[in-house]
Amino acid sequence: MNNEQITRQQATDEIDLLELFNRMGGGIKRGVLWTYRLILNFLMLIVRKSLWIVAFTIIGLIVAYVLYQVSRRFYSSEMTAISNSINNTYVVGSINLLNDLFKQNNYSIAANYLNIDINRAKEIKSIEAFYTIDINKDRLPDYTDYKRRYNPKDSTIKRLDNYFVIRLEVYDENIFSQVRDGIKNYIYMNKFIIDNNNERIRQNKILIETIEAEIRRLDSLQKVEYFEIPQMQRATSNQMVVLNEKDRKLYHEQKLLLEKEKLRLEKDLNINSEPITIVQDFTPLSKAENPYSKYAMKIGLLFAVIGFFVSILWQHRKTILTTYLKIIKNQ
Repeated sequence: MNNEQITRQQATDEIDLLELFNRMGGGIKRGVLWTYRLILNFLMLIVRKSLWIVAFTIIGLIVAYVLYQVSRRFYSSEMTAISNSINNTYVVGSINLLNDLFKQNNYSIAANYLNIDINRAKEIKSIEAFYTIDINKDRLPDYTDYKRRYNPKDSTIKRLDNYFVIRLEVYDENIFSQVRDGIKNYIYMNKFIIDNNNERIRQNKILIETIEAEIRRLDSLQKVEYFEIPQMQRATSNQMVVLNEKDRKLYHEQKLLLEKEKLRLEKDLNINSEPITIVQDFTPLSKAENPYSKYAMKIGLLFAVIGFFVSILWQHRKTILTTYLKIIKNQ
């Protein structure tokens, strides 16, 4: 193939490519115009049906107001806590079993478990416990699994086995403190939890005593190293001096590690001596969780959509009725 033929072929290819782009451009243009016309027609349809939509929306707002008036206002708050003695699975499951009593309106048993008056128990809408999720792998909660969608196969996140969250919904926001104490009383009634916590405390005390004895032993070794080995004997061999320097450094490192572990255990006994430790307490809220705006948004929007479709059905009522009668006649 000579240069002239190659040039002609390149020119033909360029023309074909331009035609392809033009066709694609035309197709995109037609698609955009079709979408624009569809949206425009839909908006015009809504405008034509606006009287129906507004009328049904007003009806929906009235229904929402009625439901708002007949329903009780409730308030929500959360408490974050740590399970010190056992895996938080036991605590979370125990709290959610308690919530089943409120779902069944079994206030007498619930009041007995929480050690509160039955009239106070009737002011509680729900008590639920949730796990917390760690994303950064720092063993601190990053968010709460409210929808219970944790997947153990997902290696990017981890469900913490100590932190948990209790969400409390009440009709009287002044009972948060009483319910908090009631929840602790309910947890402390669990013998398995209490026995595990007592055993944890006993083992920590034994471990602290063991660490203190080891620290005293290291102090004795250091005393021998510094004062009881003759200076001349240590200086007779350079190798011995090096070994002694290493031993001395090792004593210091071991002692510091033991002191840190002792302080950690003592802190745990002083701060986390109970089966659970409250990290963030319930906060009384003045804002209701079910205000009228929430009813109005949901029910008003629902009735607006219903009004739109009812208007379509009403517009084509004759066609629909004729089609229905034909179907009945053919049967």
